[in-house]
Amino acid sequence: MEDKISHFPLDTQIIPCLSTQDIVEISGGPGSGKTELLYHLIICCILPEIPLRGIQLVGLNKRVTFIDNDLHFNLFRLIKILEKRIRSQLSPNNYSVSRSEISSFIDDRLKLLDIYRCSNCDEFINILRYIEIVPKQKCLLIVDGMTSFYWSSKMRMTHPSSKIPDFFSIMSSLVKNISKSCSLPVIVTKRKLMQSSNYDRNILPAAWRNAVTKQLELNNNCLIENALNVIVHDITSEVKIKCAINSYGFKACH
Repeated sequence: MEDKISHFPLDTQIIPCLSTQDIVEISGGPGSGKTELLYHLIICCILPEIPLRGIQLVGLNKRVTFIDNDLHFNLFRLIKILEKRIRSQLSPNNYSVSRSEISSFIDDRLKLLDIYRCSNCDEFINILRYIEIVPKQKCLLIVDGMTSFYWSSKMRMTHPSSKIPDFFSIMSSLVKNISKSCSLPVIVTKRKLMQSSNYDRNILPAAWRNAVTKQLELNNNCLIENALNVIVHDITSEVKIKCAINSYGFKACH
């Protein structure tokens, strides 16, 4: 099969020049906004391309496969952000939308979101293998907590009778194959394993480091007017973007 690489305009401010077959690694400490950023990217992907009552919602109308390893994903929070975003787009144009209309619209959009939850590295690997072979249409793969099972897998590897292949080598190969064969971007979040950023980056195998094409690092700055200010540092290009998280979700500050 011939590789097809094309532009994937998910959020051109936060992840500029994103293409299919890109693998994006998002790192940051606890409370830095990683999962909130994922909510934003999911919404950008599942919102429709066609206007709603003549209003552009600036979506891609594409399917998202979401793997929740950190078990932080809150569907209620995603729905609230989605509802607020829709209402904020319609209200300046004096459009009145009933709660039932909004609910029906959101239900329709959520049909484009597949969620898998993992509690150990074996489940994670099995789900990746399933995603790789299932014929269902896939457009964007998101993994929240790519390093969640790092230490538990290392403990298994050090057991004297263990002949288990390295978890991260298998995971890296599967993620890369999914991205290439399905021609889709992959976005993963990574919690810090070590205090030193350089050592933390190098502790993962070369197979994974070589697979990653873009790196973002999130740092929460301060709380201003009920919004958490976050700096998104694009390590690849050395560009820093000011963002904010509030009841409307994650957004870049203009």
